Amino acid sequence: AAPAAGWGTPHKTDRLVLRRVEPGTFVMGSPESETGRRPDERRHSVTLTRAYYIGVFEVTQRQWELVMGENPSWFKSEGAVRPVEQVSYCMVRGTASGLNWPSDGAVDGDSFMGRLRARTGLTGFDLPTEAQWECACRAATEGALNSGKDLTGCDRCPNVEEVAVYRRNRDEADAAASPERGGTAAAGCRQPNRWGLYDMHGNVLEWCRDRFGPYEGDTVSDPVGAASGSTRVLRGGPWWYYDPKCAANCRSARRYDKNPRDGGKQFGWGFRASVEEP
Repeated sequence: AAPAAGWGTPHKTDRLVLRRVEPGTFVMGSPESETGRRPDERRHSVTLTRAYYIGVFEVTQRQWELVMGENPSWFKSEGAVRPVEQVSYCMVRGTASGLNWPSDGAVDGDSFMGRLRARTGLTGFDLPTEAQWECACRAATEGALNSGKDLTGCDRCPNVEEVAVYRRNRDEADAAASPERGGTAAAGCRQPNRWGLYDMHGNVLEWCRDRFGPYEGDTVSDPVGAASGSTRVLRGGPWWYYDPKCAANCRSARRYDKNPRDGGKQFGWGFRASVEEP
């Protein structure tokens, strides 16, 4: 639980705070009636049989720097508590062993997860699977947003603004003049979901462990993504998306797929850490 005084800067910089998610069953994907729905969001029942922990916040620039010794982010102004960005899947997991999932859970020793495992002694540290991410995002809700509310529109939505840093509630004039003056916001600056997790909607897109592919089956347990494919999943919606579905792109069910080696030119790709219960 959060301390009585609330989460402070040390929890977003010098520490890594995670929340336990119990085993259970939830509905993944979206109904056909959901505003902004996409065809790759087929609803199905997912059971997660093991407890896991997931970051209360997106990994911040200071946390990345403490593990990796440098900061690749673009938005470095007050960057200690802003999420790290411009990171690829391969930077997080590695370019050799790190690309083996779902064959095995190994990561490269010089990747973020490799170094984090070595420093903590917890070999289960990793990106969440896509199912773990959506379960944590939803926090036992089934609507478009983890606040329990639905969208009022695809482009601009007051319900999204409550829970997400996204294109329509950033200073668009500043962002147009200079990306450094717009962009991401400090981790945890919007209301959390019912399980106390922040920024599951918006701010930066978050890498998941899985390859991107169609969902398989109507009832599945512990899914691990597609067995083959060239792209990996990102979730959560970014602050910067320009298309006319800015709000819809932040929905709990929205899926993205990107090249795992890409990240160096993107101002809005980050991640949050997870770890299987020892």
